[in-house]
Amino acid sequence: MTVLPRSRPANALIIDVCPTTVLAFLTVMCLLLVQWIGAIAAAGFLASGCLLVVRRPQMVLVELRRYWMVFAVAGWCLLSVLWSQYPGVSLRYGIQLAVTFAIAVAIANRLSPATVLRVLFSAHLLAALLSLVFGRVREDGLGWLGIFGSKNAFSLPMSTLMLCAFAIMLDRGQPRSWRVAGLAGFALGSFMLIQAQSAGQMLATGAALAFALPFFLGRWLTLMQRFLLAGVTLALGIIAAMLVIALQDQIMTLILETTGKDATLTGRTEIWKIAFQEIARQPLNGVGFQAYWVPGNPGAEAIWEEFGISNKRGFHFHNTFISNAVEIGLIGVAIQAAAIFGAMGLVVAWAFREPRAETVFLTALMMRSIVLSMSEVVGYTQFDLATVLLVAALVFGIRSLRERRKPAVWRQAPATAPAASPAEPA
Repeated sequence: MTVLPRSRPANALIIDVCPTTVLAFLTVMCLLLVQWIGAIAAAGFLASGCLLVVRRPQMVLVELRRYWMVFAVAGWCLLSVLWSQYPGVSLRYGIQLAVTFAIAVAIANRLSPATVLRVLFSAHLLAALLSLVFGRVREDGLGWLGIFGSKNAFSLPMSTLMLCAFAIMLDRGQPRSWRVAGLAGFALGSFMLIQAQSAGQMLATGAALAFALPFFLGRWLTLMQRFLLAGVTLALGIIAAMLVIALQDQIMTLILETTGKDATLTGRTEIWKIAFQEIARQPLNGVGFQAYWVPGNPGAEAIWEEFGISNKRGFHFHNTFISNAVEIGLIGVAIQAAAIFGAMGLVVAWAFREPRAETVFLTALMMRSIVLSMSEVVGYTQFDLATVLLVAALVFGIRSLRERRKPAVWRQAPATAPAASPAEPA
Protein backbone atom coordinates (compact mmCIF):
# COMPACT_ATOMS: atom_id res chain seq x y z
CA MET A 1 0.00 0.00 0.00
CA THR A 2 1.31 3.41 -0.93
CA VAL A 3 0.92 6.22 1.57
CA LEU A 4 0.30 9.51 -0.13
CA PRO A 5 1.60 12.69 1.53
CA ARG A 6 -1.02 14.85 3.17
CA SER A 7 -1.87 17.78 0.95
CA ARG A 8 -1.46 21.28 2.31
CA PRO A 9 -4.50 23.50 2.81
CA ALA A 10 -4.98 25.98 -0.01
CA ASN A 11 -4.53 28.96 2.34
CA ALA A 12 -1.44 27.56 4.13
CA LEU A 13 1.51 29.92 4.56
CA ILE A 14 4.67 28.36 3.11
CA ILE A 15 8.05 29.86 3.93
CA ASP A 16 11.09 28.52 2.10
CA VAL A 17 14.35 29.20 3.91
CA CYS A 18 17.67 28.96 2.12
CA PRO A 19 20.42 28.16 4.65
CA THR A 20 23.08 29.79 2.48
CA THR A 21 21.10 33.04 2.38
CA VAL A 22 20.67 33.02 6.15
CA LEU A 23 24.38 32.36 6.69
CA ALA A 24 25.29 35.12 4.22
CA PHE A 25 23.09 37.58 6.11
CA LEU A 26 24.67 36.59 9.44
CA THR A 27 28.14 36.94 7.94
CA VAL A 28 27.47 40.47 6.66
CA MET A 29 25.66 41.47 9.85
CA CYS A 30 28.51 40.31 12.06
CA LEU A 31 30.99 42.41 10.09
CA LEU A 32 28.75 45.43 10.55
CA LEU A 33 28.60 44.82 14.31
CA VAL A 34 32.30 44.20 14.94
CA GLN A 35 33.03 47.72 16.21
CA TRP A 36 29.97 47.67 18.45
CA ILE A 37 30.11 44.17 19.92
CA GLY A 38 33.77 43.36 19.36
CA ALA A 39 35.21 39.86 19.53
CA ILE A 40 31.80 38.19 19.67
CA ALA A 41 30.86 39.65 16.26
CA ALA A 42 34.25 38.67 14.81
CA ALA A 43 33.72 35.12 16.07
CA GLY A 44 30.23 35.18 14.58
CA PHE A 45 31.64 36.21 11.21
CA LEU A 46 34.11 33.33 11.26
CA ALA A 47 31.51 30.83 12.44
CA SER A 48 28.77 31.76 9.96
CA GLY A 49 31.20 32.36 7.10
CA CYS A 50 33.14 29.13 7.52
CA LEU A 51 29.90 27.18 7.98
CA LEU A 52 28.68 28.67 4.71
CA VAL A 53 31.88 27.54 2.97
CA VAL A 54 31.93 23.97 4.33
CA ARG A 55 28.19 23.48 3.98
CA ARG A 56 28.88 22.42 0.41
CA PRO A 57 32.43 21.06 0.64
CA GLN A 58 32.37 19.75 -2.92
CA MET A 59 32.23 23.36 -4.11
CA VAL A 60 35.42 24.51 -2.37
CA LEU A 61 37.84 23.02 -4.90
CA VAL A 62 35.55 24.07 -7.75
CA GLU A 63 35.65 27.67 -6.54
CA LEU A 64 39.41 27.58 -6.09
CA ARG A 65 39.83 26.39 -9.66
CA ARG A 66 37.15 28.58 -11.21
CA TYR A 67 38.18 31.80 -9.47
CA TRP A 68 41.91 31.28 -9.11
CA MET A 69 42.53 34.79 -10.43
CA VAL A 70 40.47 36.15 -7.52
CA PHE A 71 42.42 34.13 -4.97
CA ALA A 72 45.68 35.35 -6.56
CA VAL A 73 45.20 38.65 -4.68
CA ALA A 74 45.13 36.89 -1.30
CA GLY A 75 47.79 34.44 -2.46
CA TRP A 76 50.34 37.18 -3.12
CA CYS A 77 49.64 38.75 0.29
CA LEU A 78 50.20 35.37 1.94
CA LEU A 79 53.33 34.77 -0.14
CA SER A 80 54.82 37.99 1.23
CA VAL A 81 55.57 36.05 4.42
CA LEU A 82 58.76 34.92 2.67
CA TRP A 83 60.25 38.45 2.63
CA SER A 84 58.19 40.23 5.29
CA GLN A 85 60.01 42.26 7.93
CA TYR A 86 57.45 40.84 10.39
CA PRO A 87 56.71 37.34 9.01
CA GLY A 88 54.55 36.32 11.96
CA VAL A 89 52.26 39.29 11.41
CA SER A 90 52.05 38.72 7.65
CA LEU A 91 51.31 35.02 8.14
CA ARG A 92 48.52 35.66 10.62
CA TYR A 93 46.80 38.37 8.61
CA GLY A 94 47.47 36.60 5.31
CA ILE A 95 45.59 33.52 6.52
CA GLN A 96 42.74 35.72 7.74
CA LEU A 97 42.62 37.44 4.34
CA ALA A 98 42.49 34.08 2.55
CA VAL A 99 39.58 33.01 4.77
CA THR A 100 37.81 36.32 4.03
CA PHE A 101 38.27 35.71 0.30
CA ALA A 102 36.96 32.14 0.57
CA ILE A 103 33.82 33.34 2.35
CA ALA A 104 33.24 36.17 -0.14
CA VAL A 105 33.70 33.87 -3.14
CA ALA A 106 31.32 31.30 -1.64
CA ILE A 107 28.63 33.93 -1.10
CA ALA A 108 28.94 35.35 -4.62
CA ASN A 109 29.19 31.95 -6.32
CA ARG A 110 26.41 30.14 -4.47
CA LEU A 111 23.77 32.87 -4.36
CA SER A 112 22.19 34.92 -7.11
CA PRO A 113 23.20 38.61 -7.39
CA ALA A 114 19.61 39.65 -6.62
CA THR A 115 19.63 37.62 -3.39
CA VAL A 116 22.98 39.08 -2.31
CA LEU A 117 21.66 42.60 -2.98
CA ARG A 118 18.68 41.97 -0.71
CA VAL A 119 20.93 40.47 1.95
CA LEU A 120 23.17 43.55 1.86
CA PHE A 121 20.22 45.93 1.92
CA SER A 122 18.57 44.17 4.87
CA ALA A 123 21.77 43.99 6.92
CA HIS A 124 22.73 47.63 6.28
CA LEU A 125 19.19 48.82 6.98
CA LEU A 126 19.28 47.01 10.33
CA ALA A 127 22.68 48.57 11.11
CA ALA A 128 21.25 52.02 10.29
CA LEU A 129 18.27 51.46 12.59
CA LEU A 130 20.56 50.28 15.39
CA SER A 131 22.71 53.37 14.86
CA LEU A 132 19.61 55.56 15.02
CA VAL A 133 18.48 54.00 18.32
CA PHE A 134 21.75 53.17 20.08
CA GLY A 135 24.24 55.39 18.24
CA ARG A 136 26.41 58.07 19.73
CA VAL A 137 27.94 61.37 18.70
CA ARG A 138 31.66 62.16 18.42
CA GLU A 139 33.28 63.62 21.51
CA ASP A 140 33.82 66.93 19.72
CA GLY A 141 30.17 66.93 18.64
CA LEU A 142 31.09 67.06 14.94
CA GLY A 143 29.18 64.18 13.42
CA TRP A 144 27.55 60.94 14.42
CA LEU A 145 29.36 57.65 14.95
CA GLY A 146 26.30 55.41 15.16
CA ILE A 147 27.30 51.99 16.48
CA PHE A 148 30.70 52.33 14.82
CA GLY A 149 34.07 53.53 16.07
CA SER A 150 34.72 56.45 13.70
CA LYS A 151 32.92 58.66 11.22
CA ASN A 152 34.56 56.86 8.28
CA ALA A 153 33.54 53.47 9.65
CA PHE A 154 29.99 54.81 10.10
CA SER A 155 29.66 56.65 6.79
CA LEU A 156 30.78 53.72 4.62
CA PRO A 157 27.87 51.36 5.51
CA MET A 158 25.42 54.27 5.32
CA SER A 159 26.72 54.95 1.82
CA THR A 160 26.33 51.27 0.95
CA LEU A 161 22.75 51.37 2.24
CA MET A 162 22.06 54.28 -0.11
CA LEU A 163 23.51 52.41 -3.09
CA CYS A 164 21.48 49.28 -2.32
CA ALA A 165 18.29 51.26 -1.76
CA PHE A 166 18.82 53.37 -4.88
CA ALA A 167 19.13 50.28 -7.07
CA ILE A 168 16.09 48.57 -5.53
CA MET A 169 13.68 51.52 -5.50
CA LEU A 170 14.31 52.46 -9.16
CA ASP A 171 13.99 48.92 -10.52
CA ARG A 172 10.42 48.36 -11.66
CA GLY A 173 11.11 44.65 -11.76
CA GLN A 174 11.30 44.58 -7.95
CA PRO A 175 8.20 43.79 -5.86
CA ARG A 176 6.36 46.86 -4.63
CA SER A 177 7.17 46.08 -1.00
CA TRP A 178 10.90 46.02 -1.72
CA ARG A 179 10.72 49.30 -3.67
CA VAL A 180 8.93 51.00 -0.78
CA ALA A 181 11.53 49.61 1.62
CA GLY A 182 14.23 50.85 -0.74
CA LEU A 183 12.78 54.36 -0.70
CA ALA A 184 12.71 54.36 3.11
CA GLY A 185 16.24 52.95 3.25
CA PHE A 186 17.54 55.60 0.87
CA ALA A 187 16.02 58.38 2.97
CA LEU A 188 17.43 56.93 6.20
CA GLY A 189 20.86 56.31 4.66
CA SER A 190 20.99 59.85 3.26
CA PHE A 191 20.09 61.33 6.65
CA MET A 192 22.71 59.24 8.47
CA LEU A 193 25.41 59.99 5.89
CA ILE A 194 24.79 63.72 6.29
CA GLN A 195 24.95 63.36 10.06
CA ALA A 196 28.29 61.56 9.76
CA GLN A 197 29.70 64.71 8.12
CA SER A 198 32.16 62.76 5.97
CA ALA A 199 32.83 64.94 2.93
CA GLY A 200 34.78 62.21 1.15
CA GLN A 201 31.99 59.65 1.48
CA MET A 202 29.34 62.13 0.35
CA LEU A 203 31.34 63.05 -2.75
CA ALA A 204 32.08 59.40 -3.58
CA THR A 205 28.46 58.37 -3.03
CA GLY A 206 27.19 61.22 -5.19
CA ALA A 207 29.62 60.26 -7.97
CA ALA A 208 28.52 56.62 -7.74
CA LEU A 209 24.81 57.47 -7.93
CA ALA A 210 25.38 59.84 -10.85
CA PHE A 211 27.34 57.14 -12.66
CA ALA A 212 24.67 54.48 -12.06
CA LEU A 213 21.61 56.54 -13.00
CA PRO A 214 22.11 56.41 -16.81
CA PHE A 215 21.96 52.62 -16.70
CA PHE A 216 18.40 52.81 -15.38
CA LEU A 217 17.54 55.51 -17.91
CA GLY A 218 18.77 53.23 -20.67
CA ARG A 219 16.56 50.34 -19.59
CA TRP A 220 13.75 51.41 -21.89
CA LEU A 221 16.06 52.13 -24.83
CA THR A 222 17.15 49.92 -27.69
CA LEU A 223 20.72 48.67 -27.86
CA MET A 224 21.66 51.36 -30.40
CA GLN A 225 20.08 54.04 -28.23
CA ARG A 226 22.04 52.75 -25.24
CA PHE A 227 25.27 53.10 -27.21
CA LEU A 228 24.26 56.66 -28.05
CA LEU A 229 23.49 57.40 -24.39
CA ALA A 230 26.83 55.88 -23.38
CA GLY A 231 28.62 58.07 -25.92
CA VAL A 232 26.88 61.22 -24.70
CA THR A 233 27.64 60.32 -21.08
CA LEU A 234 31.29 59.66 -21.93
CA ALA A 235 31.54 62.97 -23.77
CA LEU A 236 30.04 64.83 -20.82
CA GLY A 237 32.47 63.04 -18.52
CA ILE A 238 35.43 64.12 -20.66
CA ILE A 239 34.19 67.71 -20.71
CA ALA A 240 33.73 67.65 -16.93
CA ALA A 241 37.24 66.23 -16.48
CA MET A 242 38.70 68.99 -18.70
CA LEU A 243 36.89 71.63 -16.66
CA VAL A 244 38.13 70.12 -13.42
CA ILE A 245 41.72 70.16 -14.71
CA ALA A 246 41.39 73.75 -15.95
CA LEU A 247 39.80 74.97 -12.70
CA GLN A 248 41.59 72.66 -10.30
CA ASP A 249 42.98 75.48 -8.13
CA GLN A 250 39.58 77.10 -7.64
CA ILE A 251 37.90 73.75 -7.06
CA MET A 252 40.52 72.67 -4.52
CA THR A 253 40.11 75.96 -2.66
CA LEU A 254 36.34 75.52 -2.58
CA ILE A 255 36.63 71.94 -1.31
CA LEU A 256 39.08 72.91 1.40
CA GLU A 257 36.87 75.79 2.54
CA THR A 258 33.75 73.62 2.51
CA THR A 259 35.23 70.63 4.34
CA GLY A 260 37.43 72.63 6.70
CA LYS A 261 40.58 70.73 5.72
CA ASP A 262 44.02 72.25 5.32
CA ALA A 263 46.07 72.48 2.14
CA THR A 264 47.74 69.15 2.88
CA LEU A 265 44.34 67.37 3.07
CA THR A 266 44.80 66.79 6.81
CA GLY A 267 48.37 65.61 6.39
CA ARG A 268 47.74 63.25 3.47
CA THR A 269 50.31 64.86 1.17
CA GLU A 270 52.93 64.61 3.93
CA ILE A 271 52.47 60.90 4.54
CA TRP A 272 52.30 60.25 0.78
CA LYS A 273 55.85 61.59 0.54
CA ILE A 274 56.88 59.17 3.29
CA ALA A 275 55.09 56.33 1.51
CA PHE A 276 56.95 56.99 -1.75
CA GLN A 277 60.22 56.89 0.14
CA GLU A 278 59.27 53.52 1.62
CA ILE A 279 58.22 52.18 -1.79
CA ALA A 280 61.56 53.25 -3.29
CA ARG A 281 63.41 51.07 -0.77
CA GLN A 282 61.56 47.86 -1.75
CA PRO A 283 59.59 48.67 -4.90
CA LEU A 284 58.66 45.20 -6.17
CA ASN A 285 57.87 43.16 -3.06
CA GLY A 286 57.21 45.69 -0.31
CA VAL A 287 57.81 45.15 3.40
CA GLY A 288 55.21 42.39 3.75
CA PHE A 289 51.44 42.21 4.09
CA GLN A 290 50.27 44.28 7.09
CA ALA A 291 53.95 44.53 8.14
CA TYR A 292 54.40 48.30 8.17
CA TRP A 293 51.97 49.62 10.79
CA VAL A 294 53.45 47.43 13.50
CA PRO A 295 54.58 48.73 16.94
CA GLY A 296 58.37 48.86 16.91
CA ASN A 297 58.71 49.65 13.22
CA PRO A 298 60.71 52.94 13.13
CA GLY A 299 58.83 54.41 10.17
CA ALA A 300 55.40 53.74 11.65
CA GLU A 301 56.47 54.92 15.10
CA ALA A 302 57.67 58.26 13.67
CA ILE A 303 54.37 58.85 11.85
CA TRP A 304 52.29 57.90 14.90
CA GLU A 305 54.26 60.32 17.02
CA GLU A 306 54.01 63.14 14.48
CA PHE A 307 50.24 62.79 14.13
CA GLY A 308 49.58 62.06 17.80
CA ILE A 309 48.25 58.52 17.34
CA SER A 310 48.72 57.18 20.87
CA ASN A 311 46.95 53.83 20.40
CA LYS A 312 49.16 52.98 17.40
CA ARG A 313 46.39 51.53 15.26
CA GLY A 314 43.75 52.57 12.76
CA PHE A 315 46.16 54.56 10.58
CA HIS A 316 47.26 54.18 6.96
CA PHE A 317 48.61 56.15 4.00
CA HIS A 318 45.15 57.32 2.87
CA ASN A 319 45.41 55.91 -0.64
CA THR A 320 44.65 52.31 -1.53
CA PHE A 321 47.37 51.83 -4.12
CA ILE A 322 50.06 53.84 -2.34
CA SER A 323 49.37 52.15 0.98
CA ASN A 324 49.31 48.67 -0.48
CA ALA A 325 52.45 49.33 -2.54
CA VAL A 326 54.34 49.91 0.70
CA GLU A 327 53.23 46.51 2.03
CA ILE A 328 53.05 44.20 -0.99
CA GLY A 329 55.06 46.12 -3.59
CA LEU A 330 54.26 47.16 -7.12
CA ILE A 331 53.67 43.55 -8.16
CA GLY A 332 50.99 43.09 -5.52
CA VAL A 333 49.39 46.43 -6.34
CA ALA A 334 49.29 45.49 -10.04
CA ILE A 335 47.40 42.30 -9.13
CA GLN A 336 44.99 44.24 -6.93
CA ALA A 337 44.49 46.97 -9.55
CA ALA A 338 43.71 44.30 -12.16
CA ALA A 339 41.10 42.85 -9.80
CA ILE A 340 39.48 46.22 -9.03
CA PHE A 341 39.42 47.66 -12.55
CA GLY A 342 38.66 44.24 -14.03
CA ALA A 343 35.60 43.99 -11.79
CA MET A 344 34.61 47.51 -12.83
CA GLY A 345 34.79 46.67 -16.51
CA LEU A 346 32.89 43.41 -16.13
CA VAL A 347 29.99 44.80 -14.10
CA VAL A 348 29.67 47.90 -16.29
CA ALA A 349 29.41 45.71 -19.39
CA TRP A 350 26.90 43.49 -17.59
CA ALA A 351 24.77 46.46 -16.46
CA PHE A 352 24.87 47.87 -19.99
CA ARG A 353 23.39 44.63 -21.34
CA GLU A 354 21.02 43.96 -18.42
CA PRO A 355 20.21 47.11 -16.40
CA ARG A 356 18.65 45.59 -13.28
CA ALA A 357 18.88 46.45 -9.58
CA GLU A 358 21.74 44.07 -8.86
CA THR A 359 23.86 45.08 -11.86
CA VAL A 360 23.36 48.80 -11.33
CA PHE A 361 24.25 48.39 -7.64
CA LEU A 362 27.50 46.66 -8.57
CA THR A 363 28.46 49.45 -10.98
CA ALA A 364 27.72 52.09 -8.32
CA LEU A 365 29.68 50.08 -5.74
CA MET A 366 32.76 49.83 -7.95
CA MET A 367 32.62 53.50 -8.93
CA ARG A 368 32.46 54.51 -5.27
CA SER A 369 35.35 52.18 -4.43
CA ILE A 370 37.54 53.64 -7.17
CA VAL A 371 36.77 57.22 -6.12
CA LEU A 372 37.46 56.43 -2.46
CA SER A 373 40.65 54.55 -3.30
CA MET A 374 42.30 57.90 -4.04
CA SER A 375 42.01 59.06 -0.41
CA GLU A 376 41.22 55.95 1.64
CA VAL A 377 42.14 52.26 1.79
CA VAL A 378 39.15 50.34 0.40
CA GLY A 379 40.76 46.91 0.06
CA TYR A 380 42.08 44.38 0.51
CA THR A 381 42.12 43.76 4.26
CA GLN A 382 41.07 40.83 6.41
CA PHE A 383 37.67 40.57 8.09
CA ASP A 384 36.50 43.67 6.22
CA LEU A 385 33.11 44.12 4.56
CA ALA A 386 34.52 46.41 1.85
CA THR A 387 36.89 43.59 0.86
CA VAL A 388 34.01 41.10 0.79
CA LEU A 389 32.06 43.40 -1.54
CA LEU A 390 35.02 43.94 -3.89
CA VAL A 391 35.63 40.20 -4.14
CA ALA A 392 31.92 39.50 -4.65
CA ALA A 393 31.72 42.09 -7.44
CA LEU A 394 34.61 40.46 -9.28
CA VAL A 395 33.08 36.98 -8.88
CA PHE A 396 29.72 38.21 -10.16
CA GLY A 397 31.45 39.85 -13.10
CA ILE A 398 33.24 36.62 -13.97
CA ARG A 399 30.00 34.66 -13.57
CA SER A 400 28.17 37.01 -15.94
CA LEU A 401 30.91 36.65 -18.55
CA ARG A 402 30.92 32.87 -18.25
CA GLU A 403 27.12 32.57 -18.40
CA ARG A 404 27.01 34.79 -21.48
CA ARG A 405 29.40 32.43 -23.24
CA LYS A 406 27.54 29.25 -22.30
CA PRO A 407 25.23 29.03 -25.34
CA ALA A 408 28.18 29.28 -27.73
CA VAL A 409 30.02 26.53 -25.82
CA TRP A 410 27.00 24.27 -25.82
CA ARG A 411 26.44 24.76 -29.55
CA GLN A 412 30.04 23.81 -30.34
CA ALA A 413 30.39 20.86 -27.99
CA PRO A 414 27.09 20.02 -26.30
CA ALA A 415 28.28 16.60 -25.14
CA THR A 416 31.42 17.77 -23.36
CA ALA A 417 30.54 21.26 -22.17
CA PRO A 418 31.01 21.55 -18.41
CA ALA A 419 27.89 22.08 -16.38
CA ALA A 420 27.82 25.20 -14.26
CA SER A 421 26.79 25.02 -10.64
CA PRO A 422 23.46 26.79 -10.25
CA ALA A 423 23.08 29.39 -7.58
CA GLU A 424 20.89 28.46 -4.65
CA PRO A 425 17.46 30.08 -4.63
CA ALA A 426 16.66 32.81 -2.17
